[in-house]
Amino acid sequence: MDRCLDTFFADHPDAIGQELIVAYSGGVDSVSLLSALASRGLNSLRAVHVMHNLRSADELRREGEIVRETCRELHLPLTIATVKPGAIQKLADKKKIGIEAAAREIRYGILKRSAKRFGMSLICTAHNADDQLETLISRFLSASSIDGLGGIQPLRDIGDGLLLIRPILSLCRKDIEQYALSKKLAVSTDSTNASASFSRNRIRHAIMPTLDREFPGWKNGLLGTSRKLADDKLVLDEVLGKALDACHVDTEGKKASIDLGIFSSAPAAIRIRMLARCMPILGREGRLSWKALRSASESIAQGASAADVPGARIFISDGRLEIVPGLDFHGEDKYFFVISSEGIYRCGPTEITIGWDAPEAETQGSGGRKAESKGYLIEGSFVFPLIVRSRKAGDVIRAVEGEKRLDDIMKSWHLDKGIRDMIPVIEDREGIVAVLPSSLEAAHSHNEKFRNYAGPQNGRRLYIRIKGA
Repeated sequence: MDRCLDTFFADHPDAIGQELIVAYSGGVDSVSLLSALASRGLNSLRAVHVMHNLRSADELRREGEIVRETCRELHLPLTIATVKPGAIQKLADKKKIGIEAAAREIRYGILKRSAKRFGMSLICTAHNADDQLETLISRFLSASSIDGLGGIQPLRDIGDGLLLIRPILSLCRKDIEQYALSKKLAVSTDSTNASASFSRNRIRHAIMPTLDREFPGWKNGLLGTSRKLADDKLVLDEVLGKALDACHVDTEGKKASIDLGIFSSAPAAIRIRMLARCMPILGREGRLSWKALRSASESIAQGASAADVPGARIFISDGRLEIVPGLDFHGEDKYFFVISSEGIYRCGPTEITIGWDAPEAETQGSGGRKAESKGYLIEGSFVFPLIVRSRKAGDVIRAVEGEKRLDDIMKSWHLDKGIRDMIPVIEDREGIVAVLPSSLEAAHSHNEKFRNYAGPQNGRRLYIRIKGA
């Protein structure tokens, strides 16, 4: 333990002498780190214990007693922060993330606020080599990019003038447990560590023992791969940094723009990261998926004039790629696109292709019969911008026979409820223009319903084709 700390502070001399907040859970890792740091005679060291309220009251009470007694013995100031019962579940539901991720977000928020409150610049956690391995396996299984597969970093800037450090990241849990035993440290055991409902526990108790048995050298191999990827990321970040010079970000106006030539000529990996760096200024919560960013990047690179991603609209204007907040349907199997002109529009798995066909008179066959014309809007029957979206409660269209509720129309088509949410509703500033089941890639019905329009019928036709809805 002491040798590991010596190595860390030798590699990061700027951390020596800084005031430290230590995340102290009461477990063997954090109590060993806290004890080792206290033995070094640091003048400014404070333990912060976060009570997440995810376990029984008796277990939390016993843990609190151990935490308080340990800090008294080490002569260290202690802050105990109690999370309101239900707050973690509420955050998990709101952000659609797991309990572990929600608890981690709340915990780091508390640690940052504590550091600011006590005027400390370093937050220290007890992540170790086993945590690193568990994290790498988890990220690999969840299709992480090179950013994630570089693993947990020993030192990271987390904003607000604060640094997050992990000084025992290279130390395995077995050695930490031996240190705690030799020092006769009191340890709290978290009962949730045995629960198979958490993915990290399943990795720890099922996957890692199997790897130990079948592939004895896997740990060194995985850690070596992570170090190589971390080195590769440095090169990628350098290229990205130069590309970001082409980005202009307006934080007050919540918009961004990128030189289109530089964007189009950049490799796909750089284009995706350029878009990702611009997204936070829109004020959207959560991380945008790599798949959505890749889809938007490919659309623009292939000649589309615009693309949509959840919460943002990306379009070309005067030689630049403009990024502005966009409308977004929230919920499963819903979509919402704002269409300003012909082109290809994508959002997640959904792709909409918009374009003009020849006037209707030119599509007649040799026998004088009109060609099939499903999934089209007649020129003059609508105005741009169009909205192409899923249905919503209360939708009404002003058809030839009068106002009709979309729910009633779709019932008359004998469509299942799930399919009704896939049917595209086309809308302009005057209301709903059409309901076009035939625009879908795999049309479930050849029925269509249009807004009452008595104008010319022989103009160009705007076709709408939808994939992935």
